[in-house]
Parts: sequence; structure tokens; C-alpha cells
Amino acid sequence: MTTEPLAKPTGKAPADYFRVQLKDATEREAEAQQLFNALAGGRLLAFVALIISLGLWSSANQPLWGLLGLVAGVVFLVLMVRQHKAKRNRDFLRNLQTINADELDRLDLKFRRPETGDSFGDPLHPYATDLDIFGKHSLYRLLNRTRTDEGSRRLAHWLRNPAALDELLMRQEAVEEFKANADWRQSWEATALLHEHASQQVGALRTWAKEVMSKSLQKSLTWRWFPIVTVTLGVLALLNLIPGWPFWLGIIWQGIILKRYNADIQSLTQRTTDLGLTLVAYADLLELANDAPYQSRWWQMRQGTIKKAPAAIRSVGQWFARLDYRLHPFFLIFVGVPFLFDLHCLAALEKWKKNHGAELAAWLDALADTEAMNSLAGFAFAQPDYVMPQVTWEENIRIEATQLGHPLIPREARVSNDFSLVGTGHTMLVTGSNMSGKSTFLRTVGLNLVLAQTGAVVCANSLACAPVQVFSSMRTQDSLVENTSSFYAELKRLRQLLELSGDTTRTLPIFYLLDEILKGTNSADRHRGAEALIRQLHPLPASGMVSTHDLELGEWGATQPYVQNFHFRSDVQDGQLHFDYKLHEGICQSFNASELMRMMGIAVG
Repeated sequence: MTTEPLAKPTGKAPADYFRVQLKDATEREAEAQQLFNALAGGRLLAFVALIISLGLWSSANQPLWGLLGLVAGVVFLVLMVRQHKAKRNRDFLRNLQTINADELDRLDLKFRRPETGDSFGDPLHPYATDLDIFGKHSLYRLLNRTRTDEGSRRLAHWLRNPAALDELLMRQEAVEEFKANADWRQSWEATALLHEHASQQVGALRTWAKEVMSKSLQKSLTWRWFPIVTVTLGVLALLNLIPGWPFWLGIIWQGIILKRYNADIQSLTQRTTDLGLTLVAYADLLELANDAPYQSRWWQMRQGTIKKAPAAIRSVGQWFARLDYRLHPFFLIFVGVPFLFDLHCLAALEKWKKNHGAELAAWLDALADTEAMNSLAGFAFAQPDYVMPQVTWEENIRIEATQLGHPLIPREARVSNDFSLVGTGHTMLVTGSNMSGKSTFLRTVGLNLVLAQTGAVVCANSLACAPVQVFSSMRTQDSLVENTSSFYAELKRLRQLLELSGDTTRTLPIFYLLDEILKGTNSADRHRGAEALIRQLHPLPASGMVSTHDLELGEWGATQPYVQNFHFRSDVQDGQLHFDYKLHEGICQSFNASELMRMMGIAVG
């Protein structure tokens, strides 16, 4: 089904692996193209030989020419099959080039693929918008190695929803196992790319599998055998044993049958156009899944459900593809009506639904999970210096990290920090000047917690944490549609935080990230409001970080046992601002707004 694996440089850096894969695929693709061209030339010669042989046989009536024509025809068919395989091999190698070029760019945070995941965003989600989970420069684009619609949706779901601890630990084990087999993962991607319809949604298939056919249409399926009568009448008419009108009457009746149920059939075909080609792609991928060399618990739970999935998925895909034949007029005239082809397709699909409909959801889930796992494992492979976090169950919040970095900042520009927060009812106040790194640090902590609770590696030397529900309020904006200001939007967001924190049905504590809290009001109201919010959060099962320019809030926090003060510095040296982007204890003592205005040519008294 696929080509043999390319040579893998064991023990080398990911970039070296991707370069070797790219080079080998390029060289082998050139060889595959030469073979394809040679087979195309051979097919042409065989076809010419076939035409000439048949022409000479017809004119000279010599059996030898007929035999040569038969040989030429067989050669033509053999070369056609081999050329199809050569084309598939060539395209597979081209796909490997695309994959490895993408991986090399991704190491530099350059994203070739157009998918941003924006369609999965939700402004009301606890953290997705603020933490750049989706978008042009997002965690989704960094991780995404899915090639099917099912897989992309599953990856987005994992990023939006923290996994239960037992599932998370199994994912971690599977990531380590998948990570070690880059050849298999790339074969999966390259195979999916062989099918242009692999990324098509299959929601219509899920809906169809749950539908019950109308009783009238079920009864009509018995008419699919009526063409036996019509064909018999046609044969008898050809033998002059009966007149021809009974045969034509049979054809007219079959046309009436098809017209009667055309609306039902057309409704199905409109929803499932090209679905057959998509399902054939899924069957190829599920065959790869059945042959995967993995033994982790997470994988065994999924592989055990898909043993018979490839054949069954391919079968239903082929029947849906055949149903699309009705769109071709000549097929409809010469096959569709004379043999009631649509009814035969519907009968086969209904039989498939009865035999496999209940298993379909599990098969599609296994495929989606595999795609999402490939993304997590590909991310871990590409970032060997990232670590797998230690996630353990605790009722309270526990986050302890060393050298925690932002995964969407280039390695050469990234500054990492240690971080620790244990227990609920605690707030870490982060003060600092403009551009000193406060917002970036909040996102750094939040993004790594999202990665940790997805089952992925994190950008840190170490990270130990307990499951939490991350919540952020960092990018509240005004809304013309709702006629709300950005300040009111922030208030609504903070109310959502209080409601989540006070929800007694929740099992996870809340870890909140609030950036420039209450920035849309005057300093006095901002101070009073922020102080009141922190007091209100204190007795709730929640802890978090609040960034602010309000030094008075920091001074108030210094008097509270449940508030810790940290800051980021900026220094002016030789008329230039310098940032170290390091987290320091205490309240910030230096601010740079005046210096920034001077640098922009704005006179400050």
C-alpha cells in the first residue's frame, strides 16, 4: 500500500532526520518519475501494437495477428497496473518531501500549512482565545500533523478540554512510543495526502449510520430484482419469441420506480458526494493502524476495536462511490435504469448499516485519536529538549516548574523562568513596566499547563503539576454587536471566573491568569476593584496570577498572607531600554512609560 520506509539517521537531531528524509525522498521521487515515464511509453507502444495487430487481423484474417493483438492487450493492462503503482509511489515520495519541508520550517516557527484552527475557537472558552490555542501563530499550528477532518477536530478537542488523569497518563505513555517511530508517523501522513478527499468531513456518514430508512423505501428495494424479468423479456424479443413492447414496458416501469424514489436517493447522494473517496482514504489509514508496532495501553484499547474496520470502511466507501455514478448520463441510460442500479446500491448500504453501523463511531474515533496522537508525538520528536510533565492527582493546585519557556517564541529569543504555586486561595501579583514580559509570562505558564493536560511534552526543564482548569482574561474586547465596551466585556469575563470558581459540582480547582486587570477604568476604581476580586477569590478553590501596573495593589498585596509579589524589570542604559525578561521577587520599582514616550519623540515634562 505504501513504499518501504526511508533510511533513518538514528541518534541525530530532528533537523538532521528531516533533512535526510527530504533528500532521500527527493532522490527516490526522481527515480520513481523515470519509472513512471518508462511505463507510460511502454503503454503507448503496447496500445499502438494492439491497434495495428487488430487492423492486420481484420484485413488479412491471419490468426497470428489476432494472437499478437491479445498479447499486446495483456501487456497494455499489465503496464497500466504497474504505472498506477508507480504513480502512487511517486506521489507518496512527493508527500514525504512536503511533510519534511514543513517540519523543518516548523522548527523555526514558520507554518506552511494553511490550517489555523480558527474555526475551533470560542470567545467564551476559558482560555483558548487568550493563550493563542488557535490562530495564525498558535499552539494548534505548532502541533497539528493531522490530515483528516476527524483528526483535526480531535486535536482541537484535546487542546480545549483537559484530559482525565488516567487518560492523560496513558497518552503520555503512547506519546513516548509513537515518538520513537517517526517513519510510521510520516508514512501515515504521506498516505493520507495520497487522497485529496481525506480532509473532507464525514459528519454525513455519522448521521446516515443512525438514520432509519422509511418503510416505503424499504419495500421498494425488492423491486431491484425486477430487471431479471426485463432482461428475460428482452432476450425473448430478440429471439422473436414475443413482441418487443413487453420489454419496453418493463424499462418504462423501472424508470417510474426510480423516479418515485428519486427524492430519497438524491437527498442521500447530495449529502454524501465524494464521501466514497474519503472513506477509501480512511480504509488505507486504518490498514496502517492495524499494522502499527505499538504496545502501549492507550494504543491497544484502540487497535482492538479496528481489526475489521479497513475492509468494512473500504466496502461502504466503494458503495457510496458507486452511488455517485448516477450523476453520469450515459451510465444512467445504459446501466442505471435497465438494472435499477440505485436500488442495488441502497440495499447494499442498508445491509452494511445493519452489520457495521453500531461500530462506525468507534472506528472513526480510533482514526481521529491516532491522528491527534501523531501530532503530540511529532511535536515531542521535533523538540527533544522538552520534557514530559509529572501530573499527579491532588485536590489543591500544585505547579512547580524549572526553566519554563514559551513554546511559540523562537529558541534563540526565549527566556525561561522558574515558577512555583502550591495550594488554593493564593494570588501571585506580577508588576512591571511596559514590554517587560508580564503578559508573555502569564501565557507561558498557561500554554504549558494546556500542553501538560493534553498529554504533550512541555517547554521546561521540569514540570510537576496537578490537574487544574485554566481560566484567562487577557484579551477582552468591545463588541459592536452586543453594544458592550471592553471594560464591560472584562467584567463579564471576571464574573464567569467567579461562577466557575464557585461551582461546587466542579472537581478541578481553577488556575486563573488575569492580565492588566480592570485596565478600562480609572486608577482608584481599578485598585478597589482588583483588591475586591482577589479577596473574593481567596476562599474559593482557585489560585492564579494577576499582572498589573498598579503599585498600590502590590503594596496592599504585601500585607496579605495569600498574595505574593513578583515583577519584571526594565533598565535604561545609554538612553536605551533593556529587558532581562526574568521573574524577580517583590514589587517593581522601575517603570518606563516616560522613557518610551521620549524615545518616540513625545516630550515629557
